[in-house]
Formats: sequence, C-alpha cells, structure tokens
Amino acid sequence: MYGYGEVKNPFGVRNGKYITVNDLTEDERGLACNCVCPYCKDPFEARLGTVRIHHFAHSGEGCDEVASYLMGLYGFFKDYASASTFKIPELCVYYQVDKRFDTPVTLSNYAEQLSFYAQRGKDQRKITLSEERPLNFDTAEIKLGKNNRPEAVIAAYRGKHLAFVISPPDTVCSGFKARPYKDMATLEILLSQKADLINRANTEMMNAMFSDVKNYRWLSSPRVLSAFEQINNERKEAHQAYKMELEKIHIQQEEMRRKLVNDQREAEEKETENSALNEAEREAADRKYVEEQIKIPNQVVKDSHNRRWFQCVICGKIATEDKFWSHQWNRGKCRDCEGKEPPRVKMEPPQTSQAEKNTEHLDVCPWCGGKLIKRNGRHGEFIGCSTYPKCRYTRNI
Repeated sequence: MYGYGEVKNPFGVRNGKYITVNDLTEDERGLACNCVCPYCKDPFEARLGTVRIHHFAHSGEGCDEVASYLMGLYGFFKDYASASTFKIPELCVYYQVDKRFDTPVTLSNYAEQLSFYAQRGKDQRKITLSEERPLNFDTAEIKLGKNNRPEAVIAAYRGKHLAFVISPPDTVCSGFKARPYKDMATLEILLSQKADLINRANTEMMNAMFSDVKNYRWLSSPRVLSAFEQINNERKEAHQAYKMELEKIHIQQEEMRRKLVNDQREAEEKETENSALNEAEREAADRKYVEEQIKIPNQVVKDSHNRRWFQCVICGKIATEDKFWSHQWNRGKCRDCEGKEPPRVKMEPPQTSQAEKNTEHLDVCPWCGGKLIKRNGRHGEFIGCSTYPKCRYTRNI
C-alpha cells in the first residue's frame, strides 16, 4: 500500500500543453491562467501566494489530487519524449558468482538472480549490453492502470516500444516501488527525492530534469537474455574451480592425516622398541642379581619387579615361581622336572669316607656349608642342616 499526503500540484494543462505553475506571471494568478486539471479537465486556479508554495487548485469541487499530480507528471514527460532527442542510458546487468553454487540463470528466475544496477555491499560483476545513445521517439502515449491513474508512458521507435515508469516524490506517494511494465523493456525515472526541485521547476527545468541520464534506471529488457550464457559459464567455471579446490584441500588433509598416523605409529613402535630394550636390560639385570644371590635350591630371592625366583633342586635351573608348580609341595622342582626324584648322595661308612669324617668332625653341611645338627623325625633321630628349609640335606645317624 502506498501512503498519500497533502498534494500541491504544480502541473496544469493550457492550450493542450502541459505547463508548470512557475511558468505563469503574476498577472495570470487565479483563473486568469486559463488552465485546466490534467486529470478531470476542470478549470484550475493558479495559487501564487507568498506563504505556501505556488500550485494549481480546482476552482470547484475537484477530483483525485494524486491522480491529477501523476497525470501532470506523466503528461509532462510524454510531451518531452515526443518532441526531444532522448538519451537512452547504458544498459548493464549486474550479477554475483558464488563459487559454492552453479545455479543457472533462466527466464523464470533472472529477476531474482540479476540486477540492472549496482547494489551496495555486494560483490557483483558487470556485463554491458548496450551503450548510452540518443533516440528520437516517433510517438509517446500514457497508459492508465488501477483507478485510472497513469501507470506508464509507452514510447515507440520504428515499431519498437519502450516503457517509462516514474517514481513520484515521496510527498505524493510514499513507499512506491517501481516494477517493469508488463513484458516490455522498462526504464524507471527516479524522482522520489526531488519534490522540492519539482515544486520550484518551470518547463525548462523539468525538461532538463528529464534529459539527465542519471535520473534513469533500467527495470527490465529483453536484451538480458543474451547475457545468460556468459553468466552461466562463469558460474559453472567458478563452481568447477571450487570443487577442484575442495578436492585439493581434501587430498592435502588426507595426506596430513596419513602422515600423522604414520608418525604416531613410528613413535609407538619406537617407544615399544625402547620399552622392550629397557625391559630386556632390566630382565638381564634381575637375572644377574638373582644368580648372584641364590646359593642353594629353594632359596627365595626377589627381583626389582618383586617376583620370586627359585633354583630347581633337580636340574639347578634358576627361574621365577611361575615356572614351578609349587616350591612348597614339589620340594623346589621346576615344571620340567616334575615327577623326578632329587639326586641322592651316597652315604659311605664313616671308616671309609674321609670327607664324611671331616664333615662330621667339622659339623658342616656338605651342600650349603651350614651347621649340621641332630634332629628328631618320625623314623627316629637323623642329622640335618640347620638352615632347613633352605637346605634339605639329611643323613642317618
């Protein structure tokens, strides 16, 4: 919806021509101006006072003030386009290339995809479809729209037609948004911010205003179809380059990931290798320590891992306790020697064994060097080592 304020109409018609109130002299005030309303053709009075701006007003009941103003504005331009050399502004199309998408421009969506003027804050590309050039129209005609208000001026040149839509001053019609006239090539005349200039203008100034190319902007043109192929190719190329860039980034990321995995694997392998070497060195140190500490079978020695080591009473092998079934129940036999009997020492009579005599005399255990003592068992008295159960040497009395 458009908003309308109090309209002071500067346009009138005299002798079939559109004029402005500023074309009149002081002697032509009131009905002496001999002017009529551009819309209803009723007599107009020229109000040339000193308080309000000069304007035309109906001498009677009057008609639609906005329609009268717009008809005068469009009529003034119609007279100018019919009698003057008109400058057609440069026709350009502006568009964006978003490399993430390759949406093609078509007849159904080009109004949203393209623009005929540069827009602030947007990175746009430009295609020039035609240069600025002068043109003399053969005819010009006002087209009425809703409520019989003027909607466009259609100018003809050698069988071709061009539509002009005027954006009126905001004081007359606020919130107005110009749109292309039907399916025709359409130019917008930008007068929305020129209310003060129009109120002060005479015919010569209005013609100068209409001759200024800066006051025109394209709304539509069939020539835009010729730009579709170039725009679509640029978007397609940009999108293909973007996909290749993404693929390149993906390959680089994959290479970095693989390198990271390989570096991590190598670090883990190196750490495992170093750990194995350290463990082997520690294991060798533990075994060396145990071998130095164990003096007799069944002697318990703990290493740096707090593991218990034993010496097999059968084969003499030194190993951790997990290699023994139970050093308490199998009398210190390793798993390889399970079921075997420990070697027995052949006892020689005292009178035939000098070593035994020396041993008895010295009361020293022949196995570990400990002291021999007399013990009581279920079969009677016997000689045994005082270091039992570390040493299990026994001898019958």
